[in-house]
Amino acid sequence: MAVDKVKQLEREIDALQKQLRQQNKQAETERKKMADKNKQAIKNYQDDMKRAVREHDEKSKKEYERMLKDYQRGLDRDVQNEIADMNADYRRLLEDVRKSEEELARKTREFEQAVQSVRDDLSRRNEGSSREARDYLLNAAGEFHEIEKKPHEKFMPKRLQIFYNAIKDGQQLYKAGLFEAATAVAISAKSGLERLGYNIDDKVEEWDGQYDLFVMKLNYLAAKVQQELDDWEEYISEKSGKNSDLRKKHLVEINYWTRGEFAELVQGMNKYRKIAWEIEKIGKEEYLKKPDSANTDELKEYIKEVEKIDKRLEELHNVYKLRYTASCQRAEWGESIIDFLADEINLDWHEDMTGYRRATKEVLSSKDFQDYIKVTFDGEEVTEDTREWLKLVFENASENMIYVYLVPVENKSNVENRIIIHIDYNGAEQEIYSRDICRHICEVIKCDEESGIVNYTSDINALKLNTNKSFSDTAKDLENMKKKL
Repeated sequence: MAVDKVKQLEREIDALQKQLRQQNKQAETERKKMADKNKQAIKNYQDDMKRAVREHDEKSKKEYERMLKDYQRGLDRDVQNEIADMNADYRRLLEDVRKSEEELARKTREFEQAVQSVRDDLSRRNEGSSREARDYLLNAAGEFHEIEKKPHEKFMPKRLQIFYNAIKDGQQLYKAGLFEAATAVAISAKSGLERLGYNIDDKVEEWDGQYDLFVMKLNYLAAKVQQELDDWEEYISEKSGKNSDLRKKHLVEINYWTRGEFAELVQGMNKYRKIAWEIEKIGKEEYLKKPDSANTDELKEYIKEVEKIDKRLEELHNVYKLRYTASCQRAEWGESIIDFLADEINLDWHEDMTGYRRATKEVLSSKDFQDYIKVTFDGEEVTEDTREWLKLVFENASENMIYVYLVPVENKSNVENRIIIHIDYNGAEQEIYSRDICRHICEVIKCDEESGIVNYTSDINALKLNTNKSFSDTAKDLENMKKKL
C-alpha cells in the first residue's frame, strides 16, 4: 500500500530527527560549557559580590563583571564558530549536523509528497485499517496537546494552528472512510509536531539563558544603587539608620546633585525589576504564554539598557559628590572674600546683588530642584541654584563696581572652582589696582597667583566667546548687570 511508503519515510525521518537532535545536543553541550561554568561561578560569587559592592572592592567587582561577560559570551550562538576553529572534533560535529539537516529536509519533502499522494487518491476509499487510522489520529492529537502546553505562540506563532487544521482534515478523511489518507495525514501531523516541539524547546532554552543574565545584571545594579545611598551618607557624615525621613532626604540630595539623573536611573532600573518580579511571581512557563511577554531579542535589549544604567551610575558616582563639595567650597570662599574685601580693604558689599545664579524656568519646575528646596529650605521660596556660579558684587570708593564670580568648571570626572573678576572702571583701566584685587583674593582662598584659579578679565566680549559655557554665561550675566546700573 502507498501508506506503507509513508510509514517507511516516517521511520526514516524519526531516526533522522533523533540523530539530529543528538548531534545538536552535543554541539550545544560544547557551547554551553563556557556559559554553565561561569553561571555556577557567578552563583558561588553572589555573596562576595554584595560584599565587594559594599566595601568598594574594585578587584572583586571587576572579577564578577568579567564572569558576567564570559557568561554572556557563552550564550551567544556565534561562539560555535570560535569553538570550531579551536576544536577539530567539534568542527566535524557541526559538519555532521549540517549534513543531517540537509538529509532531513530532503526526506521531509519526499514524505510530504507521499502523504499528499495518498490523500489525493480517492480510489482507495475503505482501504486500510480503521483502527490504525484512529490510533494515528489519537497519537497526533496527543502530541498536539503536549505542544499546546509549551509557549508556542511566543516562539513559533501560528504554527500550531497549521497542525490543528491538519488533524481536523485527518478526522474528516476518517469519517469519509478514507482510512489510508487519514493515516498518512495523522503521521505527517505527528512528525511535524515533534519537530515543532524540539524547536520550541531550543527557543525556550535560549530565552532562559538570557533571562538568567538579565536577572543577574539587574541584581548587581540594584546592589550598586542601594550602596550609592550608603556612600552618600558616609560622604556627608550623616547616617540615617532606621530614620526613613532622613533617608528620603538623602535620596532627594543625591538626585539634586546629579541634576535629576539619579531618579531617572532608578526609575529605569525599577521598570526592569517590575518585569523580573512579574516573571518570578507567575513563573516562567505562564509568563511566556502571555501575548505581551518579552521575547529573547527583547530580553537582550533589556540587558543592554540595564548595562547603560549601570555605566551611567558609575560615571556619576564621584561627579555629583564633587559638585556638592565644589558648591560648599564656593560658599566658604564667598564668605571669606566678603569678610576680607569689606572689612580689610573697606569695599562696599552689595548684598542685594550677590547670590547664586538664578535658576532657569526649566530648572525651577524640575522635580529634583523643587524637592531639594522643600527638604533643605523648609518650604521657603528659593530661586537660586547652588549648583551654579556664585556672584559677589562690591563697590570701591571711586564708585567702580567689582564683580567676582565663583564658577564651577566640570569635565567628565572632576569639578573644580575657578574665580573670574571684572572691574567696571568709570575711566581708564587701572591695571595695578586690578592685580591687587586678584592678589587679595588669592590670599583669601590660599592659592598661588600662577595656579589659574583666579582670573581677571577686562574684555567681556572675549569672555563671551570662551569655549567653556560656564565662563561665557558669566559674561552674559555681566552684560545684564551693567545694563541695570
